[in-house]
Amino acid sequence: MPFGTALEQTAAVADSLESILRQDSRVVSVASFKGGGSPRFHTSYAPQMPGSNYAQFIVNTIGNKATEEMIAEYKDKYLNYFPNVRVRFKQLEYSEAAYPIEMRVKGNNRDSLRLAADKVKSVMSEFDGLSLVHDNWEGQLPGVSLRLKDDEMSRLGINKALLSTGLSMHLGNGLPVTTVWDGDYPIDVVLKDGGNIEPSYEDVGNQYVSAWGGTVSVPVRQIADIEPDWHDAQIAHRNGIPSISIQSDVKEGSNAAALTKEIVKAIEKIDLPDGVDFEVGGSEETDNEMLDMILSGLFISIVVIFFILLFHFRRINMALLVLGSISLCLLGAALGIWVMGLDVSVTAVLGIVSLMGILVRNGIIMLDYADELREKEGLTVREAALHSAKRRMRPIFLTSAAASMGVIPMILGGSPLWSPMGSVVFFGTIVSMVLTVTILPVAYWLIFSRADRKSINH
Repeated sequence: MPFGTALEQTAAVADSLESILRQDSRVVSVASFKGGGSPRFHTSYAPQMPGSNYAQFIVNTIGNKATEEMIAEYKDKYLNYFPNVRVRFKQLEYSEAAYPIEMRVKGNNRDSLRLAADKVKSVMSEFDGLSLVHDNWEGQLPGVSLRLKDDEMSRLGINKALLSTGLSMHLGNGLPVTTVWDGDYPIDVVLKDGGNIEPSYEDVGNQYVSAWGGTVSVPVRQIADIEPDWHDAQIAHRNGIPSISIQSDVKEGSNAAALTKEIVKAIEKIDLPDGVDFEVGGSEETDNEMLDMILSGLFISIVVIFFILLFHFRRINMALLVLGSISLCLLGAALGIWVMGLDVSVTAVLGIVSLMGILVRNGIIMLDYADELREKEGLTVREAALHSAKRRMRPIFLTSAAASMGVIPMILGGSPLWSPMGSVVFFGTIVSMVLTVTILPVAYWLIFSRADRKSINH
């Protein structure tokens, strides 16, 4: 709800929406949290900061299909169902991004920042694949501005600190006194009078403050001119710089990554005010952060695998041959993503990392046996490669089939998190198994065929 809404109003709307949810036969249970979000129950879930204008439900349904059906049915139906209320339905996912689409503008000039945010929001509103386009500054709130009369305040012996303390006790949140602890939870103790909970504009001028050391009291209107004022409800900062985030959900059937690229191209065509920077957030930012860590770990693992192979074979050409067989997993991984109609995600990259281990193992099984046939049986490189492919085909097939069958539940589950990884591993192991027993022996024969020619010459 709008920033500053009373908790009682938020609770009334939340109770109505909760009643609608509980009447649905697909709902098993509803946990409601008014005035804030639920406690953290997963590492990738960031709880909502407390606020009187916010309520959250965690809805447990009878199954994944029911969850998807309810989101498709309720997402647009109740988006603007209640006046001045923004209702968002979202399936729980393992992403740290609050919204899949987020464009940020940053700058020190708030007027220029607001102008830039309005332009970006206007551009994003034109895309059909987006819904719930909004920013995180939450609009404007009414307030009061005091223009102090310095001469009058000096005559009465009133300073700004004394005035702020008095207004805070009578009209604000109170004067902090101390903090008590209830277990691990701090509770602030404030000093506050029993005045109006929602003071009016006239109450500010009629409020009395102490003067001349507390001997007399004078009204605020005597020492200040009172004027109505509007101010930003919330001022977000990133690295100490004021920032406005324009956030949006993605409609069913739309690709967040593709939409992000199109939005960035459209924003680059508009003229942003001087001193305002633009950057991309949302799921793309979190994926890139995770992908950088995964690629760094991938590079380190490749280096470690290379030295292990070099230690085992004691020949750099053999180690490079086995290490090069890792590239055989890319065709199967791409085929799995394409056949299942999925997007390349972080978990898909993790599936490729798993495939690397399987391929290196299969390469060691085959080429180590080929070297053994050459050294102990005296076979030529061509004969050793042929016999090794025939003899090692069965264990390679069995281990690859076992690995591919083990991820079928991940594919059938249809999870947006684990389905890409399962598809990559399944198709990758099947395709790479065929490529390993066909391409790798031929590569071994071509690389080491010179050894046969040297032995013939001798």
